[in-house]
Amino acid sequence: MRKFASIISVICHPIFIPTLAVALFFYLFPDFYQKPIVYAKILATAILTIFIPIVFLFIMKSIKLISSFKLPTYNERKLPLLFFLMIDLIVINYIFDIYNYKHLFYFFWALLFSGIICFLGLLFKFKISLHTLGLSSLSFFMIYLSHNFELRLSFYISALLLGTGIVSSMRLYLKAHTFAEVLIGVLLGLATQLIIPLFYIYKM
Repeated sequence: MRKFASIISVICHPIFIPTLAVALFFYLFPDFYQKPIVYAKILATAILTIFIPIVFLFIMKSIKLISSFKLPTYNERKLPLLFFLMIDLIVINYIFDIYNYKHLFYFFWALLFSGIICFLGLLFKFKISLHTLGLSSLSFFMIYLSHNFELRLSFYISALLLGTGIVSSMRLYLKAHTFAEVLIGVLLGLATQLIIPLFYIYKM
C-alpha cells in the first residue's frame, strides 16, 4: 500500500498541474487558436514548470541544500517554492497575457497567489499540501470553464475531484501532511481559482 501511495504522489505531483491545465484548456477549445501557437505554448509551459524546476531540484540535491526530492522539512521547501513563484511570474508575463489568454492568465495568477500563501505558511511552520492544492486548483479551473462557456465537463470534473480525494488520502497515509494541511490545500486551491477571476472581472 505504501508503494502504491508513493506512486500516486509522484503521478499527481503538483509540478505537472500547470502543463496539464494548459493542455486541457487548448484541447477544449481547439478552434480558438492556431495549432503551432498551441504547441509552442504547451511546450513553453512544460519547459518552464516541469523541466527547469526538476533541474533546479537536482542542483539543490547535488550541493546538499535539500536532503530529498520530497522536501520533507519546512526550510527545504522555501527556496524551491520561491523558485516556482518566479517561474509562475515568467509564465504570466511572457506566455499567457490577459488579452489573448485571460482564462489561463487567471489560472496562473491564482497559482501564484496560493503559492505565496503556502510560503507564508512555511514561515509559521505550517506545510500546506501542494499535491491537494494543485489538484483542487485544476478541478475548480475546469468548473470555472464549464460554467463560463456552458460546457459539459462532468467527466473531467468528476475525475479530478476523485483524484483530489485519492491523493489527499495517500498524503495522509504516507504521513506527509496532517489533516489540516491537506484540507487547507484543497480549500486554498478552490478559493484562489474563484477569487482571482472575480477580482479581474469586477476590476475591469
